[in-house]
Formats: sequence, structure tokens, C-alpha cells
Amino acid sequence: MMKPLLISVQILGFFLLMLSQKQDIKVTHDAPAVMKPGEEALVNITLDKSDVMGFAKFQITLDEGLTAELVDGGGASFTFNNQVGKFIWMALPEGRKITMKVRIKASADALGNLEISQRFSYIYNNERKNFDAEPHTIAVGEQADLNALRVKESMAKKSDNSQANLQTERTIIAAGVNQWRVEIHVDKQDLSGFAKIEENIPNGYTVIDLKSSGAIFNIDDNEVKYIWYDFPESDRVTVSYKMLPVIAMEAQKPQIKGTFSFLRDEETIVVPIEEGDGIRKDEIAAEVAETAPETPTPDQDTADSDKAETGDEVAEAITEPKPESVPKPAPSPEPAPAPEPESKPEPAAETAEATTPAPKAEKQEPKAQPRPEPKDGSTATAKAFTDGNIVDVPMPETGIFYRVQIAAGKNNLSKAVFEKLYKFEEGFHLEPGGTWIKYTTGFHQIYKSARNDRERITAKYDKFQGPFVAAYNNGERITVQEALMVTKQKWVP
Repeated sequence: MMKPLLISVQILGFFLLMLSQKQDIKVTHDAPAVMKPGEEALVNITLDKSDVMGFAKFQITLDEGLTAELVDGGGASFTFNNQVGKFIWMALPEGRKITMKVRIKASADALGNLEISQRFSYIYNNERKNFDAEPHTIAVGEQADLNALRVKESMAKKSDNSQANLQTERTIIAAGVNQWRVEIHVDKQDLSGFAKIEENIPNGYTVIDLKSSGAIFNIDDNEVKYIWYDFPESDRVTVSYKMLPVIAMEAQKPQIKGTFSFLRDEETIVVPIEEGDGIRKDEIAAEVAETAPETPTPDQDTADSDKAETGDEVAEAITEPKPESVPKPAPSPEPAPAPEPESKPEPAAETAEATTPAPKAEKQEPKAQPRPEPKDGSTATAKAFTDGNIVDVPMPETGIFYRVQIAAGKNNLSKAVFEKLYKFEEGFHLEPGGTWIKYTTGFHQIYKSARNDRERITAKYDKFQGPFVAAYNNGERITVQEALMVTKQKWVP
């Protein structure tokens, strides 16, 4: 009775031994994850063979671009042929672990994710057994080349698009005087991978990206680009940008040509972007509504409540209007010297209202026009004027200079209301003319400096609908082209 039980235990132990041998085998190594073309690396491979004995083979298979050279075979013979390296033992050495060393070399033209696979083959119970270790990948190449390869591989995987169906449309929306918002809609099915939108815009405009939908936005001269390495999955994808003039020009709808391109089996398919229904008037109303001022509280503008509190006739901010000849105001008598403080009338509360400029002949004697003390107690100096701070009496303006126009309207807004409406606290000048009051800031004798200030303001303050550079000659507006010709300065886009 005991003998059959003992035999059963032995058989069970034998099978457990087989199981443990197969499960306990491990392979570890220190191969690098990245190599440069032409580089070498010493790799240590450790085989934990458990209790396996007798004939065995350890094999490594390398992708094209990698080669292996023996350093230490751990008692095995070694050969390398046709990208396969073989370690062969007629009888495995004693002990559980065997260490082998090889020198892995990347060829000079190797590039990409190259794989090394490993297999340990042995005899157990008169049967051949295989243990496959986890493959190892080495990224071979310079980082820039590897990045480009990844993009190419990703594009190739998603460039089938054999069933792709799409429709494109461009809509140009008036967003102020001679400024435009351009929307491009792509309605598609079964389209993925690389895609690109290219738009050619007229000369004289700069572009600000409004919505990229995950694309990389770029503008080079007159070419606007949106690039996707993996086009969005949604059925409709929309991008939009705003066109702002850098020189004064006719406020007419611009002519734009553009294409949408994608890959189909690695072939580039180019589709013209169709023109939409034209200018959408409802969008113009929405743009204007965004600029309507909030109703100020009485303490913000008590003296000018009839205008500022209601915000009645506050016009939308405008940019780059058609050049106009600003009519000279009627001559006004020389203002009398400021009276003593006790008899001085209280000015309109925080109202940023410029005094009507005197004729040119009177500007030659600025000392006869005393400047009131600023409300904050500081001294109004020439530097304060050139920095764009608000002053009540304009300084003499001679020669060619530039300012940045940030807004225009029919009301003379107070400083408090203007700051609340546009979140702008840098100070501004008022420039009356006809039915419009223009709000400008800064004082620049170099056009490039004014252009840089315009770019800064555009980027920092999103309430303005496209600031632009205005040019002056002795205080009167002229075109930027005229100013550049007179001063022999170069235009900067």
C-alpha cells in the first residue's frame, strides 16, 4: 500500500520539477535603448537556466543595421550569420546562471527602431523546449532623424484614406473697417493622418490665428498654413484667422486662394477650398455687440453721465480705416491762464477729453498755453507725453511721427469707462475729427518702433479689434506710405 503511494509522490514531484524548470528560466541584459549610427555598445546577457542541463542553444536575432561580435561566450561556441547569433553548449555548465558578452554595433547608415529577439532552446524529457525572452528595441539615429521617421511612419499608417470623402468651404466675415475674420470648414468622412491647409492672402495684411483645432499654425510672407500630423476625428473641423492691415487700403472683401491636402496611399491629394456665401452680416453685429461698454456706476463718471452712463452711440472699435483728410477745427481763442485754485471750475470727472487743437500759427508759442496739473499730482512732462499718458492740452507736434490707433467712436469716453471697457490702463490721446473720436496711444519717430508697439498691444489686449499704426506730419494725419517716403524709412510687415 505504501509503495504505490510513494511512486505517486515521485511522479508528482517529477512533474513539479518540469514545471519549475520551465517557469524559472529568465534572461536579462543591459542593451542600450538608443544608439547613434556607427556606435558600439558592450552588452551583458545573463541566462538563468534553472536546473536545465545537457545540450542547449541561446540565439539572438538582430534587425538589419545591427551586428553582434563575441566577447565572452560563457563556455559556448558562437557564430553570427544572416543577422543571427548562436551560442551552443554541448553540455550546459554547472550552476543556474550563465553570463555572455557581445559587442553590438550599429552601421553608419542605420536608422529607426531596430529589434533584438532572444530564444533559449534546450532538451527536457527527450523533448525540445523553447523559452522566448522579451524582445528589445534600440532606437538608432540622431534625434531629429528619429523624430522625422516617427512622423513618416505615423503618416504611412494613417495614409490609406481610400474611402475618404470631404467638402471644404471658406467664409470671409467683416470684423471692422478693413479687417476680416476667415473661417475654413472641412466636412469629412474616413479621413485621418497628415493634412494641411494653405491660404494665400493679399499683400498688406498680417494674420492672427483664432482657432487652429489642434493644427500647427504658421505664416510665411503671404502664405497661411495649418498642419496636422494626425487629423482630428470629428466630422467637421474648423480653423479661423483674422486679417489685419499693416498699411491703409480700400476696405473691400479680400481675394483669397487656398487648398486642403491629405495623403492617400502616400500620394498627396490637393483639394481647392470652395468660397462660401460671402460676408456674413450677422457676424458684424456680433462683433459690434462685443464692444458695447458696460453701464458705469455714478462714481465712475458723474459729470458726463448723459453720455458715459448709457453708452449710447459708442461706436465699435475700428482698425485701419481708409485714409481720410481730417478737417481742421475752427480756430479757437488763446486760452486764458489758469485761474487760482479756489475759482477754478471742477473738470468733468475722469473724462479723457482733448482740447480742440489751436491753429498751426498758435502752436509756435506753446508757452502761452499753460498745462493743467495732472489729476494724480504728478508733473506732466514731455516724457509723459511721448509715453502715451493722457494730457489735457496737447504739446506742439512737429515733424513726422507715429501713434497706434486702438479704437474710435462717437462719444468722448472718460478714462474710467474706457479702462473698464477695454481693460487698457496705459493712457491714450483723443483725436477729434468729423463725427468720430479716435483713441490713439504712444509717440514714435521710428515706424518700426510703432509697429512693434502695435504688435504688443494686439497680443496683450483682446478687446481691441485690430490696433494699427497712424502717421502724422506736424500733427495732421498722413498715410504711412507718405511718412515712410519723407523720412526714408523702410516698411516693416
